[in-house]
Amino acid sequence: MKFFSSLIRKRKPIVAILSIITIFVLADYFIGKKQESIISERDAKKQRLEKLAFFMIFPDVQDAGEIAGAPEEYEAVLKIDALADEPVYATYPEVRAYVQTGTTWSEVPIRDKEKGEHEQIIKLEKGQHFYKKIITIKRDIKYTFYQMFGYMHVRLHISMFVVPQSVFKEEEVIERVNDAYMYLKPYFLSDREILKQVKFPNNKVPTMIPMPPH
Repeated sequence: MKFFSSLIRKRKPIVAILSIITIFVLADYFIGKKQESIISERDAKKQRLEKLAFFMIFPDVQDAGEIAGAPEEYEAVLKIDALADEPVYATYPEVRAYVQTGTTWSEVPIRDKEKGEHEQIIKLEKGQHFYKKIITIKRDIKYTFYQMFGYMHVRLHISMFVVPQSVFKEEEVIERVNDAYMYLKPYFLSDREILKQVKFPNNKVPTMIPMPPH
């Protein structure tokens, strides 16, 4: 009897140790599975946002024209096509404007047409969304006209972040960057001067000529 009692007393610490080890192993296993689930869910959210950002919204320039009484300013209409059946939440589009000068690009001022604050996060329902910007181009800018006589080669750099359900979380945002190009007629050149070098249907000289991405 003493032998069995001694054996039982010796086994108790061993059983306790094995139980503790088992608990730690199981805890580690379940924690690992939980982390895998979190990572998998995060990757799925990221892939969804990437799909919305790169395949469901398309920023571009719709039109641009001179502003009466403001010869150095043009009103540009930024267009965003939203194709998703569900709403896409994104930061308000930030735009920078450049005019080609030689082999480089010179930045020119651009601002929102409407004064005042705007929402930081915008909701893009399926369809088209428009934002009006004012581009200021000084007359003394040495723009490049060898691509099309008389016209300024203008680039709009559009950037925005697609976010989940209008909640801005740094680890769950996808940046959408797009460059839109156009030709702009200088306000100080007459139609007659341009028509001497370039032919247009019915001799109608457009202020803006859209260009494909390049």
